[in-house]
Amino acid sequence: MPPPRFSSDQGSARLETAQETLDDGPCRDATATGQPIHAADLTHPSWRERWPRFTPAALAAGARAVFALPLHAGGIHHAGAVDLYRRTPGELHKTDQHAATAFAAAAAELLTLERLGLDWTDAFARARSHPTRPSANGGPPATAPTGPADAITALPLVCWFNQASLPLLRRRLHAASTAHDLPDQHAHRFVLAAHEAMTNAVQHGGGHGQLLMWQRAGHLWCEISDHGPGIGATLRSTRDPRTRTRLRRPHGFGLIQRACTAMDITTDPTGTRLQLSYYLGR
Repeated sequence: MPPPRFSSDQGSARLETAQETLDDGPCRDATATGQPIHAADLTHPSWRERWPRFTPAALAAGARAVFALPLHAGGIHHAGAVDLYRRTPGELHKTDQHAATAFAAAAAELLTLERLGLDWTDAFARARSHPTRPSANGGPPATAPTGPADAITALPLVCWFNQASLPLLRRRLHAASTAHDLPDQHAHRFVLAAHEAMTNAVQHGGGHGQLLMWQRAGHLWCEISDHGPGIGATLRSTRDPRTRTRLRRPHGFGLIQRACTAMDITTDPTGTRLQLSYYLGR
């Protein structure tokens, strides 16, 4: 188990310390099984049987209910979990459960960003400073790529997209690619590949997604991710049972591969992540 990264208050810090030192508890179970753990009433005998060391320590710390959500999002699984607790017994309300799931997914994405070894602080600041419009389907806001030229082409780049933002985002990717030494003809191919990946994310990954772009080791890199059902689940269902119309299957992977130097796909029921690269010396 990795060491705790953050605790919101003294109570959560005590719970994390208890799990780390006593070697049992919801975080360890969520990490081992990959499934959420909901212990809505720690005074129930079943939880003391399951966690004989952690449960008394949690009750002594003032917790009466604990929850652990594994750090899985966009096809990537990290060791660890987001733990929550309540001082009164009871399940998470639906709104709280949705918020907790979104928070765990965001934490998982931040851990995934750490793997790239880049400083994304300025990129996220630029993304927040650009005008945004809410997603029609309730997803994250879609970033509108407007602003000073140096902000539009700066790397690394973070954008959140939906169907409405794809045309503008495609132009922004082209501007960033050519500004970072990719010849126009090759930039067109690279952006076409990224656009195809984003279109698949919108149509099959929940209607919205995230795009990252950076430059390293003589390559331009682009990562498109979503939190949809994964490619496998989508490919098994190609008709809409309500309208009997044929759905557009995820396709274009051959096109993407031909347009890039390399492509890597990671997918599972937590989402899909495509990482594309283009060699700048080509």
